[in-house]
Amino acid sequence: MRVSQLADLAGTTVRTIRHYHAIGLLPVPPDAGGYRDYNLSHVARLGRIRWLVEAGLTLPTIASVLTGDPSTHADLTASLAAVDARIAELHDQRARLQRLLDAVDSGEELTPLPPVIVAFYNTLLEHAGDDETIRRRIRVERDFAELGFYRGALPTEAVALFDVLDAERIETSLAAFGELSRDLSDAEVDTMSDDVLARIEARLGDPGLARRVDTGFLARLYQGFIHGTDGAQRRIAAATLPKLLAAIEDWRQR
Repeated sequence: MRVSQLADLAGTTVRTIRHYHAIGLLPVPPDAGGYRDYNLSHVARLGRIRWLVEAGLTLPTIASVLTGDPSTHADLTASLAAVDARIAELHDQRARLQRLLDAVDSGEELTPLPPVIVAFYNTLLEHAGDDETIRRRIRVERDFAELGFYRGALPTEAVALFDVLDAERIETSLAAFGELSRDLSDAEVDTMSDDVLARIEARLGDPGLARRVDTGFLARLYQGFIHGTDGAQRRIAAATLPKLLAAIEDWRQR
């Protein structure tokens, strides 16, 4: 039979068959008057190959299976592990999609940030009035937090830094953002960075939590924040970063 007939019987394409020839997976039949004459043995082998492909095996693994290679068991075990990993990823993806759907249905904003933190920054923006400088600095800090949660640099426990938002907290937070518009002295910047670190340590200075933090990415995240803002906000972040990294190392040793 012709190659097109073989492809039709096996439910594949002529191009795929020729690829299998090229890599030695499917024997090349003898020439019969100017064309390749395939027989039932080719149909059977090609069907077996396609069956294994549909099981999720790679072509190198299929080659070892068909030749009875001793490594077949290990190859199949690795393939099964890969499928299990993919199933776990799909379960996680489904859970995320369900959370997104639930958020849309309840009118929530679609963001990696936990709802508590979304509410924190939205409330500050609502109370910031028309001061675009303060609003911009709030949005910059929120963007920093969003990327941190998306990449896992900020653990879920970080919501504890935002779980209280009463009138006093709103007032002091807006006042702090307002201070960022001032030309702060080095001493003031140092004090503010100490205050930031103290708030983090009070809620998150846990050895187990500190060990889970990817300090390398946290440093790159902070550097991105530093380059993405200006003035006192940049200076405070730059002063906080080395203190925070040193503190994390200290917390890990406790």
